[in-house]
Order: sequence, then C-alpha cells, then structure tokens
Amino acid sequence: MSRFRGFGVVAWRELLTVVRTRSYLLLSAGLLLVFVGVLRVAGGIGGGYVPTAVDLLLPLELLVPLVAVALGYRAFSGENDDRPVLRTYPLSKSALVAGVFAGRFVGLAGIVGGPLVAVGLAVSQIGGPESRVFAVHHGVDSPILFVRFIALTLCFGAVVLAMAMAVSVLVRNSRAALAAALAVLVAVVAGGDLVALLGLSAGSISDDLLGTVLAVGPNAAYRGLVLESVVGVVTDRSNAINVPAAVFGLGGWLGVSLLIVWFGLDRRPALLLQNALDRARSLGLRRRLWARLRRRG
Repeated sequence: MSRFRGFGVVAWRELLTVVRTRSYLLLSAGLLLVFVGVLRVAGGIGGGYVPTAVDLLLPLELLVPLVAVALGYRAFSGENDDRPVLRTYPLSKSALVAGVFAGRFVGLAGIVGGPLVAVGLAVSQIGGPESRVFAVHHGVDSPILFVRFIALTLCFGAVVLAMAMAVSVLVRNSRAALAAALAVLVAVVAGGDLVALLGLSAGSISDDLLGTVLAVGPNAAYRGLVLESVVGVVTDRSNAINVPAAVFGLGGWLGVSLLIVWFGLDRRPALLLQNALDRARSLGLRRRLWARLRRRG
C-alpha cells in the first residue's frame, strides 16, 4: 500500500466539512468587513498595495491565528470524532495526517485568502497610479508585493493550523481541545513578543540577537518577513528580522506540529477504546441495577 494512498479522499472530505459548516463561511465575510473597516479608517487602500498591506498586518496577526485555531482545534478531538473509523480502512497515518491538514488548509486559504484577493482587486481599481505598475526593482509599489503578502499570510495560517491540530490530537474531548486551542492562540499572538520583551528587560538578549529571537515566535516571524520582503522592498529598509531564522522558525513549528499529530494518532484509538469500555461498563451496571429494582418491586 502506498504511504499516501487515500490522501485525496481524506483531503476532499475535510474540505467538504469546512464548506458545509456555515460558521466557517461566515468567518470569511466577517474578515472582509473587518478589512474594509480598517482600510476605511487608515486610508491605506488609496495609497497602493504596500500601504494596504501595512494597514492589514496588525489585524491579520490577530485574525489569522483565530481562524486557524477555529479550523484545527477539533481536527482530531471531540465526542463525534470518527477518524478512528477511517483508520480501519487501508489508510496510512501519513495519508490521514496529510489529508486532514491539506483539506483544512485549503479551507483556511479560501476563508482568509478570498477577502485579501478582493482587497487586492479593489486596490487595483482605486489605488494610486504607482499601484498599477508591475515592479521588478526597488522603490515602486506593485501587485506582486501584495501577492507575496498574501502568500506569507497563508504560510502563517498553515503553521498555526498545524499547531492547533497538534493539541487536538493530545486531548480527549472538545472542552479540553478548546482550552488547549486558546492556549495556542495566546502563545502565538503574544508569546514571541513577550519572550523578546522579557529578554531585553533582563538584559539577556542583546540588540544584535533581537531579530533572531523574534524569529522563534510564529507571529513575530510572520511580521518580520512581511516587513522585510514586502515593505522593505519599497522603503529600502531591511534588517527587520533575521530572514533565514524566521523561515526556519516557521518551518520548524510546522514540521514539529505535524510530527506530533502523526505520533499522537497512536494514542487516540486507545483512548477512544477506553472511553467505549467505560461507557459499556457503566451501561451494564445501570442495567443490572434496574433489573434488581424491578425484581424487588
């Protein structure tokens, strides 16, 4: 059996789950409204693609992890989880993990990427004259830079999605999954910046190491890559972050999270079997107690 046999079926199944869940679809409409509100107040959309990306950067740092956690925190948890049933089919763990991740990532790309593409089209119509020039050199705004911004945003979302899936595979029920997902959300949004701030305050992190330390956190790595590869191209202001360290950091979080899911799947059938045995034992006790009461009556 091929290691990834059945990958397409699982991915399609997960994508249909996202599409059929109305609350997920409402997230995309909500994101578009937030983007419109932010750009209307900040006015970046009239300046071009890069000013628009700058205005949206902070909201995306908060909203992308929220969407990713919403899509991933119940990927392998919950009382209605039927993936142990899928494991009875000729389906490898690699195909299951990759299929679930790919299907939900495509859903995340639609939820987050759709509004961003709509914003990009709006900039092409009402942005400044410079925004309509496809630039290949420094100093000129370009839609290519906005496409790069969208790509970095989706990569950031993929990392947080994998982290949410990792915690979902280690818990037993939906309530625990939600609590763990909220912890991941807080850690992603504020963890890297908080560690860097505490290190600077304590004097254990020098100015030269700040860019590398920030690259460890997914949120700070995403922000730094946007400032370096999108904003810095136009403003000629670079060195916002250690780029190789940021790329390695995002890739490391993604790989480690998926490995946790892969290894954690071995625990899920055992836990679910134990839960089933506990429920069967409890049901048997209730039946015996009911029979005794009927005989006494």
